[in-house]
Amino acid sequence: MFSNQNLTHMKGFNLGIYLRRVVKYIVFYTVFILALLALVYFTSKSQEITFWELIRPDSQRNLILLIIAFSAVYPFIGFIKKDIPVGRFNAEDKEMISKICAEAGFLLFSDENGVMVFRASRWDMRLFRVFEDKITLDYNDNPLLIDGMRRDVMRVARHMEYYFRQVGRE
Repeated sequence: MFSNQNLTHMKGFNLGIYLRRVVKYIVFYTVFILALLALVYFTSKSQEITFWELIRPDSQRNLILLIIAFSAVYPFIGFIKKDIPVGRFNAEDKEMISKICAEAGFLLFSDENGVMVFRASRWDMRLFRVFEDKITLDYNDNPLLIDGMRRDVMRVARHMEYYFRQVGRE
């Protein structure tokens, strides 16, 4: 389930970040599912039970357990740290990385102490990622270390790897 790359970075596990993400996902998915239930309930023509009977905890126990289980597991499978080998790293590379991230929908938020932080540029993207939309790039060592939501990191890392392969050939 976990790649060797994930396991090598597990020693950097941060319980506070994990618990924050679990709570955010529980709240987000609870609100999202309640909104969907309300939409279905209030747009249907037959209403044999009240909306409050529909969402009471004892009638939705399995749904609540599913939300909690998903929220507890997703921070492990939805986030990744990935190494990107580079021969060298300079200001020109930082500019290109900013461009790659911008094309993926992320803007440079900060660049301090050898760590570039990118955030999603669109508010809807940030909302549906429960404001866990940050991508960090640590360029203090070789290889570079990119960290964030799996789908974003993989997309951005693939472009960065291609860029550094092309630069290495010159």
